Amino acid sequence: MMNPSEFIAEYRECFGASVPLPLAVVYADKPLSEPRNIAGCMFKQFHRAYKGETVTFDAESLTCGGGKLYTGLGPVQERIYDFVSKVEKYKQSPELVRGYITALNPRLSEKPYLNIVPVGNLDNFDEIEGLIFFVTPDVLSGLFAWANYDSSDLNAVMSPWGSGCASAITTMVNENRAGGKHCFIGMLDVSARQFFHHDILSFSIPRSRFVEMCDTMRQCCISGSPAWLKVKKRINNT
Repeated sequence: MMNPSEFIAEYRECFGASVPLPLAVVYADKPLSEPRNIAGCMFKQFHRAYKGETVTFDAESLTCGGGKLYTGLGPVQERIYDFVSKVEKYKQSPELVRGYITALNPRLSEKPYLNIVPVGNLDNFDEIEGLIFFVTPDVLSGLFAWANYDSSDLNAVMSPWGSGCASAITTMVNENRAGGKHCFIGMLDVSARQFFHHDILSFSIPRSRFVEMCDTMRQCCISGSPAWLKVKKRINNT
């Protein structure tokens, strides 16, 4: 498996120098930076990670009940069922919300700190749960092609319903801990959209799949097929 420096070089070769690098999800016993208490959605702080800073959350600094639940930093709060259904109006009934959370099964983390680490700050990929890419549709098309290249699974890339943190983090963490091979498109949550540019979605790759995909980056279309070179040019001219 390639190291972070090798991955960055390969990724930039395939997608171009202007494309933002992914962020790694790392749970740890010690914080990799000082947790900051900011009210509301955890994604308010992700601009710091985009700028190269490791962002750390714990149960005290993460104030959103859904964020705590879906990152494994806190248990489910009883009020979430009514809130998602009756206030946010994302599900028809509290029972549907309860069924969703039961099926998703966000488990409490054994480690108290969640670190969002720019890939350039990593020494290796050994301890990551996976990588989150925040991407435009053009970049997403390349990641989608790459993830499907060596797979016969028609659902190699999935987009389950969920909050921004559930779609970007929970599904990926669960998949990695199960040794699964699915990748996930996310950030379709209406509540989280306000914290991202209008043309940005997320693409999450669990480590269990990423170790395989490292071997195919230079084999699939993003290594330089005629169609991809046209898309790559547009990506880097935007």
